[in-house]
Amino acid sequence: MDLKIRVKGESSITRLADQGVLRLTVESEGSELETVSKEVISRTNELRGLFKTLSPKTDDGTDAADVAVTKIASTILRTRNHTPHDKDNKSLPKVYQASMSLSIVFRDITQLSQVVGQLVTYSNVEINSIDWSLSETSQKALHSQMRREAVRDALSKANDIAGEVGREVYPVEIIDEGQSAVTQHPPAKRSLFGATAGFGSASGGGLFGGGGPSNPPEFSETLDLSPPDIQVTSLMDVEFQSFPGK
Repeated sequence: MDLKIRVKGESSITRLADQGVLRLTVESEGSELETVSKEVISRTNELRGLFKTLSPKTDDGTDAADVAVTKIASTILRTRNHTPHDKDNKSLPKVYQASMSLSIVFRDITQLSQVVGQLVTYSNVEINSIDWSLSETSQKALHSQMRREAVRDALSKANDIAGEVGREVYPVEIIDEGQSAVTQHPPAKRSLFGATAGFGSASGGGLFGGGGPSNPPEFSETLDLSPPDIQVTSLMDVEFQSFPGK
């Protein structure tokens, strides 16, 4: 009677994150919808232009070898309004709000750290988060290696089992269950800065040129941009069958 064994092969590799996605929001609030909308659009276009300077292209349109930013994306303009009330519950003039969100993919962590330090001097710009990951190039290299290791792990497990009952087996079906990634020791979910750090008081300077605010905001804590480790795991579901007569 043929012997069938189904096992899962696994491979796990840990690497330092080499890519960060900076997520930020540009907001404005005031008494006129047109004014706050124009402020948000103008600031967003300014930031997109500045980030593009960190994303130079070659003559054929591909990213330069030492490019710091690989992708820039933004949402549509969002607007809303509300009517505040005074202490006597009387209606005050309507307040309009406008916002747009940006996500910027950095593969140069040093440049990302410098940009974050500079962005806090920009008015109406709030840094929401930095999401760490492995770059596409790193993922491809790891996935190829890990698939091979996962298959070898499954083969080793099957041979251990078959050997204990005096049989020899060979693979008849292999299912790649894909890869998963987990950030090791992720930071607590909280604001990157203290309560007052989301907004500055003047247009940006320093890194992008121009002058910074005369009285920059004080931060209640220091932002640590040291990237975390990313553990990537690959799983293979493999079925084995015994050799005839063995």
